[in-house]
Amino acid sequence: MAITYTVFCKKSAREVSPEQLLKGILESDLHTIAEGYEVPEEVILAALGQLRMANVSPPGFDFYRLSYRDNGLRQVDVHRWEMPDNAGGVIQEALLDLEAKQSPGAKQIRNHIESTTEIAFAQFGSMPDEAMAPVLASEVMRWLAQYYEGIIQADDYWWELGHHKEYQKIKT
Repeated sequence: MAITYTVFCKKSAREVSPEQLLKGILESDLHTIAEGYEVPEEVILAALGQLRMANVSPPGFDFYRLSYRDNGLRQVDVHRWEMPDNAGGVIQEALLDLEAKQSPGAKQIRNHIESTTEIAFAQFGSMPDEAMAPVLASEVMRWLAQYYEGIIQADDYWWELGHHKEYQKIKT
């Protein structure tokens, strides 16, 4: 089953290169983060040794693939959609999901979504041999949220970045 993490950005990441995005996520301590997800040491080392980012749909940032294992295996696909085209439908769906919620967090999310200019999302698999995928996808989303004024939707939860760029759950 594929899982999707989405970042709703107020600023465009159109000009981000695959090299910049890879360099950005490598600024994180991926090894320690993966240990927190209980990823086995040998899986972490193998993934970090094969980490690479490629532009699948040049020119520009529309579809990048973050590879962390052998070719031919499912990797982490990262897409960017501008408003109003494809992103408009995702935004409307998110707003509908929040419609009945009256919490301050839901209001904060709605306000952010209404000023979104584009979304980026990472899709990855959930099989046991894909244990590094959520670690890598969450770091891609964190980096994009940090530099492009984003909030993140993952696993039916909403997240913003705190003062130290840590994930903070937005209560809805």
